[in-house]
Amino acid sequence: MGSLGIVPLPKNPVVLVGCSEMTDYQGLLQAHQFAIIDQKNLAAQDWHEGLPLLPLETRVLKIPSNRLPALLPLGPDAPYMRALLQNLELAEDDPGLLTPCALLATAPDTKPERLQRHLAECLVPYVGIGNRAYLRYFDPTVFPKLAHIIPPNHWGYLYGPAHTWTIPFQKEWIAFPEPNPEHRSRVWMLSAEQWEHIELIRYINRALEQYESYLGRPWCNFTEYDKAAQTAECAMLLAQKRYSIKEKDDLQAFAEDSLFHGEHFHRHPTIQNFLRNLPPEGYGTASAEITETIWAEVENFARNN
Repeated sequence: MGSLGIVPLPKNPVVLVGCSEMTDYQGLLQAHQFAIIDQKNLAAQDWHEGLPLLPLETRVLKIPSNRLPALLPLGPDAPYMRALLQNLELAEDDPGLLTPCALLATAPDTKPERLQRHLAECLVPYVGIGNRAYLRYFDPTVFPKLAHIIPPNHWGYLYGPAHTWTIPFQKEWIAFPEPNPEHRSRVWMLSAEQWEHIELIRYINRALEQYESYLGRPWCNFTEYDKAAQTAECAMLLAQKRYSIKEKDDLQAFAEDSLFHGEHFHRHPTIQNFLRNLPPEGYGTASAEITETIWAEVENFARNN
């Protein structure tokens, strides 16, 4: 994987809270000082009125403040903590309820405004020389994939005052400790190549959705999900570099075939011939015409190679 530009997670993430009859959401909230709320996906409820949300505003973004992610301070004396706790419990069966994108653990004396400024800055990293881009790092379907793309020293910059970043996954909460702070970069900058990889994340997520549907069950755990995400990303990068596949939808189709039929499916002689003679309509449309009989042969080949 390293030859394709995928870096390992800085530290192995851990399951901080798993779903069970004794799920300790109160302990989860007590272990964190801040939450990130995606206001764009916030379904209004009466208790949301008066929440001290701190939008991650920056001059670079021309987005209304009520459409931006926002920081929510947490604390045992906050009047909304009981309602938030109840929502976390109910959200196991109703994901439409308020669920933070992330929970951040910081030093107890961290000023909300300091963290707010830092996270707002991180929404628009420098890409290459002089360019800026909008980075949805706060999205829990994006965050863990960024950790594979951005080297640990630059990745650590995102944490700022936080020492743990915790995201929801299915009915669990996965904690990502910060990388070694001694080697943290002082600049939030991405290379053009890293940004190209980041732009693939939405297509990786679509491929993962298709694979989960193909499996007919939820992910067994975060490890299975993360491994599948890496397989999909590796497949897309391989398709670009070795087979000159450019269209994003075609890259997604190639990734899906890698997940469905084995990551070495493309080595099968029939697929090799197919890739050497791709028709004008592109990989995705053409590969849909491959018969089940051939795919069965490809899967057997991939398992043994």
